[in-house]
Amino acid sequence: MCGINVLNFDAKEFVAALDAAQGAHLDWSRKILRAAVLRTDLCADVVQKNAHELCLFGQFLESHNIAFNALHAERSKQLSHVHKQMHDAIRNIAGPISQGLPGKEQDFDLFERTQAELLEHLAYFKTHAIHHYTQVDNLTGLPLRQRLEQDFARKRPTCQGQLALMFIDVDHFKSINDFYGHHIGDKVLQHLVVQTHNLLAPGQSMYRYGGEEFIITACNVPDANTAHAQAEFIREFLNETPIIMESGEALNISVTIGIAIAQPQEPLEKLIERADQAMYIGKKQGRNRVICAPTEESIQLLNDSKTGASKFSGSSL
Repeated sequence: MCGINVLNFDAKEFVAALDAAQGAHLDWSRKILRAAVLRTDLCADVVQKNAHELCLFGQFLESHNIAFNALHAERSKQLSHVHKQMHDAIRNIAGPISQGLPGKEQDFDLFERTQAELLEHLAYFKTHAIHHYTQVDNLTGLPLRQRLEQDFARKRPTCQGQLALMFIDVDHFKSINDFYGHHIGDKVLQHLVVQTHNLLAPGQSMYRYGGEEFIITACNVPDANTAHAQAEFIREFLNETPIIMESGEALNISVTIGIAIAQPQEPLEKLIERADQAMYIGKKQGRNRVICAPTEESIQLLNDSKTGASKFSGSSL
């Protein structure tokens, strides 16, 4: 099962704040160099033991800790450690300088190394935050269409059984937005994603396709009946799991799901189109149901049988 991070992670804000924090760090570095050259005293936020927490960059790390961990928890720890090491090196350098003495070469080497590592970590996080913004939905934390296309191309050759695509649409979503407001509409989508994602099995991934539409891909499905049963389980679970609003009111939601089983060499666009059409049929039939799309082969067989029946009924036998 793919990971999910429903954090309402604002990648644009994060990148802007990261750029500002990096600028503050460079200003701090210039201040250190100026003090070393002119032999002036360094500020308290440089020589204190918790200087790494007092500087503007350290405050940025603390205030954006959740975002850093969401992007890469282990690398976030490394960034914090390197930042502290860099401040420790500067504090060791500042002592002799304040007494008019040269600092130790190993302290300066440590400062240069840790500063280079810090900038390398920042470049990594900025790249991945931009990647997050372009491929991950800010509201739900789900991957978007671009990731769906990439994953489909990667998974399809290795899929042992059938590959099923479920097209999920929230029933009466516009009415929910109109009556309760877009804030509640967003809560509905987040609720649906969290509840549905908890039901996914290995080999299944969920994507936000647009608006109130979501897609689940399920690899290694034995047959269409199994895919239908899995989708029906999701539909029933959501039907029985209302959102409890701040007022205490329970808001029930329902979904209509269209399913299509990928045919040999079938493009993703065509597969999505068939699942979407099946979902639309479900809407027309009253919503809150699961509909399987027929394959082109089964449609042809049905048409052939109808043609044969027509010929038989028109014969003189």
